Amino acid sequence: MVVCRENDTGSIEAVTAWAQSAEPPLPCKLLTVQREGHLPPLVAALEHCDGDIFCLIDDDAIPRKDWLLRLEEDFRDPRVGGIGGTVVNHLEDTTPATACGRPEFEAPGRLSWFGRSGDCGSVVGNRNLVEADCFIGCNMAFRRIALLDSFDLVLNCGSAISYETDVALNVKKKGFRLFYDPNSIVDHYLTPRKIDSKRGWNQGECFVYAHNLTYICLKHLSWYGKLGFAFYFFLGGAWGCPGPGTFVLSFLTGRPASLREHFIPAMKGRISGVISYYRNKRRIRG
Repeated sequence: MVVCRENDTGSIEAVTAWAQSAEPPLPCKLLTVQREGHLPPLVAALEHCDGDIFCLIDDDAIPRKDWLLRLEEDFRDPRVGGIGGTVVNHLEDTTPATACGRPEFEAPGRLSWFGRSGDCGSVVGNRNLVEADCFIGCNMAFRRIALLDSFDLVLNCGSAISYETDVALNVKKKGFRLFYDPNSIVDHYLTPRKIDSKRGWNQGECFVYAHNLTYICLKHLSWYGKLGFAFYFFLGGAWGCPGPGTFVLSFLTGRPASLREHFIPAMKGRISGVISYYRNKRRIRG
């Protein structure tokens, strides 16, 4: 199944020709969507697929040869609603894949009571599944029945940063369990994104991150968790998305954050996230 933009005739023609020229012919289903953004194609694919497991992987990532086999084994327990895996980021994307150096390992993990995410403390080589709250969108899979109606298009702006956290928490809310499999690995060769013209943190991404994380945490945290989140994220913030605390601290540590590129977009994003939450509060609770 391939999902293309409705006006992307080049991709539609390429997919059609590829499916027809394959030997033997591929049973390819072509879908189109009108709406821009990262999430509408995922929603369309989910609504039209008939498999039991829905896997998500970035278009610039390559799964290890045993990736699907491990997922099949992990999902044998019917209580498992989602599995996240390890992402190996190869930072020097201009070099051949076999020569990429300095890879960085990313692992999904827990979400604290006040909304800060962290890794599981697990490493590649550990055979045991580790219970988790959130995944990395580059490498995750869900039971289809658990994933239905779990995408929230309020998070569709920009590159939909942190949407995977919301999806995972929505699945947990339905009573399913989520696990991190450290040996379910994909290699990620970072390529430029069309929406940015280049990868990297900029004011647009900073705004989207602040908006999405605020919206997600207001959706899912308890009342006392929301209070903790307000102190942590609104007053403190993070280095990549500063609040008043980290903005002042950045000057004291000799790494001043930009007022225009970081602090103002981050604060606007937080306020926008609160507005989005209250606009959708009735739907969320329903």
